[in-house]
Amino acid sequence: MNSSKHEEAGGREVGSVDYIDQDESDLSLLEQASLNTHEIVVPSTSDGLRLDRVLADAFPELSRTHLQKWITDGQLQLDHRPVFKPSQPVREGQTLLITVPEAPQSASWLAESLPLEIVFEDSELLVINKPAGLVVHPAAGHPHGTLANGLIGHAPEMALVPRAGIVHRLDRDTSGLLVAAKTLAAQVGLVRQLQARQVHRTYWALAWGLPPLGVLSTSFGRDPKDRQKMAVLPEGRGKEAITRIESTQTGRLFGQPVSLVKINLETGRTHQIRVHLEHLGCPIVGDPTYSRRSPHANQLSGGKEKISSLIAGQALHAQSLEFLHPGAGQPMRFSCPPPEGLQKLLGLAGLVEAPAR
Repeated sequence: MNSSKHEEAGGREVGSVDYIDQDESDLSLLEQASLNTHEIVVPSTSDGLRLDRVLADAFPELSRTHLQKWITDGQLQLDHRPVFKPSQPVREGQTLLITVPEAPQSASWLAESLPLEIVFEDSELLVINKPAGLVVHPAAGHPHGTLANGLIGHAPEMALVPRAGIVHRLDRDTSGLLVAAKTLAAQVGLVRQLQARQVHRTYWALAWGLPPLGVLSTSFGRDPKDRQKMAVLPEGRGKEAITRIESTQTGRLFGQPVSLVKINLETGRTHQIRVHLEHLGCPIVGDPTYSRRSPHANQLSGGKEKISSLIAGQALHAQSLEFLHPGAGQPMRFSCPPPEGLQKLLGLAGLVEAPAR
């Protein structure tokens, strides 16, 4: 397939983005998160209580599990001596010194109660099946009602982790699996796996035409003609973006040829799948931004309205996710079916639902 080399989307979100790059400078910011120090003098009412109980009274918005991890991670001193046991009894007048990471951005985000489809959760991470239409992070135009707001509402300790623990994004109208860390250590571990290409993400896209199988490696970055979009750039500019198209099923949608395409990412550039498929002349069905080569509405015999009634935007679903648990080290594998509207669209094209793996 085509081979040429990507420029990252930068640190800010432009409109909605599918993926965020994790580079060395970004990782350094996580590891060197500014520190916040709290000092507590044990009151008479807490004399003889366990250390984690005293912390729970001081930080009622955080879970007992999270507070216990502060202790076992060595973030506390009792009378200027490190303490590592949550069960350690404390006495009236003793001084607790607590040093915790500060997340300046996510700490200011509003906690909201949102319906979240949680696929997996433990004390260190969450895996979410994100619906199409949900923005991942607060930004201009979307200050509330985002996945990050919902995560902080579900687990308040995630407000203390940069970007509410989220290590990779899905665009607002892309559905599927996303992992978020509950602790800074877990977030750094997951980001390192992304950098080392040890996080495996499989996507299914319904695309116009018939994309060729193989590996597409291009230069990639902001479109010089439209800074709100991304584009394939001339070789030597931007950063490398690598998309692996593994298989296709073919059908017809309102008289036009379509393909259900299985895609694996080796890099996670902003809008990478959408831009690469359009670059191949096979844009994703329903994509409102990268649609230059999509069939005109007149060619679809009224089908454009039907498509928009079933899916909110691009027909792209993050179906499976694999990584190593950042704490325990064991392999974690998750999969989820496409949302109902996308499944109906596949049926109209004579295609079966995307396999689980």
